[in-house]
Amino acid sequence: MDNPPNNHSFYWNVLIELRKEIIEAQKLRAQIVGFKITFVGTAIGLIVANIDKIPRSLLVLPAFAAIFFDLLIESYSFSIKRIGFYCRKHVEPSIRRTIQLDGSFLLWEEFMAQPTSRQFFSTFGNLGLTFLATSPAIVALLVQPDWMISAPLLIALIAFLTFDIRTYLRVGTIAEFGLEQKKRRKGQWLFRRLKRG
Repeated sequence: MDNPPNNHSFYWNVLIELRKEIIEAQKLRAQIVGFKITFVGTAIGLIVANIDKIPRSLLVLPAFAAIFFDLLIESYSFSIKRIGFYCRKHVEPSIRRTIQLDGSFLLWEEFMAQPTSRQFFSTFGNLGLTFLATSPAIVALLVQPDWMISAPLLIALIAFLTFDIRTYLRVGTIAEFGLEQKKRRKGQWLFRRLKRG
């Protein structure tokens, strides 16, 4: 396979198309967050309004829904981070090299990778909403007299909540680690193949 043309317009066009993909993923992620807030808040409100007519253990439904919405949100965050990582490691260095850009000027993904550019407000906000949805469910399951129903639900809820938190905390490093691992495996496979041949 031939190398792509060594001009900045090719790399610039690749960067523009990937930025468009990031923006679309960010829009979808924001819509899912809005839907999560609406759905989970409405579900909790309906259950609490009818708490004397229905079992309290039904509060697990919006709690699980909040966690599953989080997983969808995290999948879009992973996609965004993966594209950003690719741009930072492959596209931006090519742009820098082809236009001979001074190293003191940071391109966008290089700037965003700086520790001072990171923010975690959305992560804490989204996890805070999930805690607000899961806390009443956990309390309802703890006071439930029938442990045959509440114990498995409580264990599953805590397991999914733990998985949700771990995924949120690791989504950026998973994106970078996964791409680096694929590159290493490919390089190791090629090295072994050349050594045998």
